[in-house]
Amino acid sequence: MSAIGSIQRASAQEDAFAGPLDVLDALFRSSDAMIGREPLDAALLDLACTAIETFEIDGSSSSTYRALARLTPEFAQQTCDLLVMAFCQSGKEDVAALDDAALLCLVALLAIAGRSADAFAVLAGAEAARPAASFRKSAFVARCRLLGHSNGIAGLWLTGDVKDVGIDAARALVSDRPLDIAAHRALVRQSVATDALGAALDAMAVALALPLGDDDKAALAPDLAVLVAIIFAHAGHGAFAARHIRMALAANAATAARALAWLGKTDAPFARATGDRAMTEAAALLQRYANPRDAGSRSPYPMVNGKPHADTIWLEITNFCNQKCTFCPDMHREDARSWLPLDRIKALLDEIAATISVGSMQLNAYGEPLLHPNIAEILAYIREKRLAFPTFFTTHGMTLVPKKLAQLSNNYPSGIAVSLHNDSQESYAMTRSAKIGDYDTLVERLTALATQMVTERAPAHLRLYQMVSNGTEDMRVDPHVRSAFAPNVARFTEHLRKWEAIGAGIAAAAPASAQAEAIVNDDMRIARSFLEANHDDGIHLPILEWTDVHGGRQQAFFSPRPLGTYANLLLEYHPDWSVGRTVLNTEKCGFVAAPALAIFATGRLGICCLDLNSTATFTSLDDHASLADAMTSPAAAHMFAQVSNGVATSRGCQICLSSDTRLCSR
Repeated sequence: MSAIGSIQRASAQEDAFAGPLDVLDALFRSSDAMIGREPLDAALLDLACTAIETFEIDGSSSSTYRALARLTPEFAQQTCDLLVMAFCQSGKEDVAALDDAALLCLVALLAIAGRSADAFAVLAGAEAARPAASFRKSAFVARCRLLGHSNGIAGLWLTGDVKDVGIDAARALVSDRPLDIAAHRALVRQSVATDALGAALDAMAVALALPLGDDDKAALAPDLAVLVAIIFAHAGHGAFAARHIRMALAANAATAARALAWLGKTDAPFARATGDRAMTEAAALLQRYANPRDAGSRSPYPMVNGKPHADTIWLEITNFCNQKCTFCPDMHREDARSWLPLDRIKALLDEIAATISVGSMQLNAYGEPLLHPNIAEILAYIREKRLAFPTFFTTHGMTLVPKKLAQLSNNYPSGIAVSLHNDSQESYAMTRSAKIGDYDTLVERLTALATQMVTERAPAHLRLYQMVSNGTEDMRVDPHVRSAFAPNVARFTEHLRKWEAIGAGIAAAAPASAQAEAIVNDDMRIARSFLEANHDDGIHLPILEWTDVHGGRQQAFFSPRPLGTYANLLLEYHPDWSVGRTVLNTEKCGFVAAPALAIFATGRLGICCLDLNSTATFTSLDDHASLADAMTSPAAAHMFAQVSNGVATSRGCQICLSSDTRLCSR
C-alpha cells in the first residue's frame, strides 16, 4: 500500500471513532463515577464495536490502538466484560467464540486493563486455531504492543551492533560495499523496519550468497534468527518457498546453525513477541538447514527417486568448431580446443543413465559435435543404451558432408537442430566464413540430410533455426551484423516459402512407406511467428512430415529467433563495447529455474551452456567420485545460491548478469 493510502486509511479509522469518543467524553465530564451506569455501558460497547470494525479492515491498526488507549484501566475492564457478554454466550472469555477482529479488540482491552498476562494467554490459545497469515501478523503486532514496542520490531533485535541508517542509506551502503556484511545487515534491519519482510528476506539471501567464508558470515546469525522468527510470526512457511531463498539457506549450514543457537538463547521479550508457535517453526526451519540429513537435502538439484534431477544436461563432447560466425563469441575462445575421449563419454553416459534423473541431453555447448572423431560410435552407443530421456545436438550444418551423413544414417539422436540462420548468400557472406562453403552449399547439405531422414524414416525431428531482426534483437550487436538477418515479415516469409518448396520436393520423391507430406503455413501464422520470436524454442513452423520406423510422425520445422549475443560474451570482445561487471546484480540466472548441468569438454562442470571459457563452473569431473556427488556437493549449492540471488563471482556470470540485457533466461 502507498504512503498516501496508509494515511487516508488511518484518517478514516480515526474518524470512525469520533462518535463513540464524543459520547464518552461527555459522559466522563458529567460524572466521576460512571462505572455500571447504562449510558456509559452503551457508549463503551459502541466504542468496542467500532474498534472491531476497524480491526476487520486492518488488524494492526495504530489508530485503533490509540483510540482504545484513551480508556482508563477500569473502563477498559468494563468494556472487556461488555464485549464478552455481547459476543460469548457462556459469558466467559471464550476466544473460540470470537472472530479475529473481536479477539484483537479483547486483547487490547485486557492489556489496557492491566491484564497483560491474560492477553498473552488469549493470543497463545487463539493462534493454534487461526492459521491465516492475516491473523498471524495482527497477533504479532498485538504482542509487540503488549511489550511496549509500538512499531513492532523496534527493540527486538538480539544485538544492537547495527546502526539505524535509514532504508535509502542502507541500500547505498550495500551498493558501495557489496562484500561488507555490516552493510547487508543494515539493509535487512531497515527493510524489516519498513514492514517489507519480503525485501528483508531477499537481502538476507543475498548476504548469505556472498563469496565469503563461514566466519565472515557469522555476524549474520542473530539477524537471521530474528528475521526467520518474525516471518513465521507474520505469515508462516510460504515466504521460504522461493527457490533463491532455499538455495541461500542450503548453502550456509554453519550460519543456520549459529542462528539456531541464537534462537535458543533469545531473551524473554523477543520470544514473547514472536510467540511459541513462530519460535518452534523458526527453530525447525533453521534445524533443517543447519543439519542436512543427507546430500539430497542440500542439493540445488531436485531429487527424483533418490537421484539429482537436471532438466537439461549439456554434454560438450568437443569444443572444436570450424565455422567463424560474427554473431558468435566462439572465435574468441580462450580455453584449449579439445574433445572428450570416447571411453570417457561412454562412462559418463552409463553413469548419467544409472544415477541422474534427466529431462533431456544435448551433445554440445558451443562446439560442433559432428567434428568429434567418434561421433558415429557415440550416437550408436546412445541408441544401444535406450536412454530414458531424449538426446539432441545442434550443428552449423556445413559439416554435413557425405561422410558425416553416412555416420548419421540410421544412427540418429532424438532430434537435430541446425543453425541455418541465414536466408541468402549475401546474408551468409556478412556473417560467416566462406572457407568451408557458402549459402548454397549449406542449403544442399541440409536438403541431403532431410532427404536421408525421410527416406530412412528417421525417428528424429529436424529443427532449422533462422535469425531475425524483429525488434527484440540485441541492438548492441554490430549494425552490419544485425542487417544480415530478415528485418520484416515479407523477407522471412519468402525464405520459409523456399524451404516449403524444398520440403515438397523431398516429399514427392520419398518412398510410400514414409507417408511424407509437405506442409504450407498460412500467412497469418508466419507473421505471428516472426513478430513473437524470442530466445525460447516454442515456435515451430513445419515444412515436412513423415512416419518414422516406429510408426510415429516426425517433422522438419523452422524456428525463428532474434539475434542475440550469447549471454553477452560477444560484447566482451567487441571493440565498440565494454561490459560492466558487478558482484551484486538485480538480474538472476534463468538456468536455476529448471536446474541444468553443463559438462564441458575441458572436464569442468557448470550450470550454463553459454559459458564460453568454462569460468562459471563449480567443480570438475576429477574432483568427485561421481556426477551425483558433484551435483549434491557444497560447491554446487554455493554456485546456485549465488547466481539465483544475482551474486556474480565468476567472469562468465559477471558478463551475463551485469549486462543491461540478459539473454540467458529460458
